[in-house]
Amino acid sequence: MSQYLEAREKTIEKIEQAYFGLYIKERKITVSEICKIAGIHRSTFYFYFEWVDDVLNGIKDRLYKKLTDIIDSEDRQKGDFRQIQINLRAMFKEERYYLIPLVLEQRGGKFAIQYRELIKERFAEDLGIDYKTGNDVKNDVANCVLSGMIEIMLYELSSEIIPEEYTYIIGRGIIDKGVLKTLKDDLNIKIGR
Repeated sequence: MSQYLEAREKTIEKIEQAYFGLYIKERKITVSEICKIAGIHRSTFYFYFEWVDDVLNGIKDRLYKKLTDIIDSEDRQKGDFRQIQINLRAMFKEERYYLIPLVLEQRGGKFAIQYRELIKERFAEDLGIDYKTGNDVKNDVANCVLSGMIEIMLYELSSEIIPEEYTYIIGRGIIDKGVLKTLKDDLNIKIGR
């Protein structure tokens, strides 16, 4: 990476961290305050961002792109869900400062919903769960189950309570031995696997 690009990334990172520190404290966010905390001049801020809100939008865009890059990667095409989980864990560790407030604590509003929905859609595709059956009750059950699984996954990724080597084993066990069997056998929800 060139020195210019490296300096650019560091400056944007300083601006984002300054902005986000104010955001999570629910303080009024101004360009002056961001510049003071980041140790930059106003003109530097305006070189990278037009408005204060553009900083948060940039953070959200970056986080969403990282998520899509991981869950729509070649690993998914190959069915290597263990590698996807490893990559998600690494991304959560790297972006923890932003992801916990925006996604887990749902301070990101629509972003938190959009983030979860993308994971749920891909998860349903990979498991072969048809949660758009035309039957409202079955749709609600499948949506509820999928949403619960996503919450468990997000919590585990962010908390790092369970050692990495157990995470995949537990997830596969819950899915293969419990959830899919119940949806298919007990509730007659179509499973494509």
